[in-house]
Amino acid sequence: MKTQDTILTIPRQMIGESELIVLPKEQYDEFLRLRKQEERRLWEEKDTDEAMRVYLKEKKAGKLKILRSLADLD
Repeated sequence: MKTQDTILTIPRQMIGESELIVLPKEQYDEFLRLRKQEERRLWEEKDTDEAMRVYLKEKKAGKLKILRSLADLD
């Protein structure tokens, strides 16, 4: 089955200064999924960086204990 190309003209007054992109819903859904994954990855990186900063600060201050066994937790 052949598909026909459809041309859609949108007056510049309706879109203002910014660009307008039209794409199929399937591609838009994929874009949203990828954007959400990227946001999650960036949040995880930021969280990991913060954990490393806290670790290094506490290590430098001598606040960390070295455990030889779980019995040392007392």
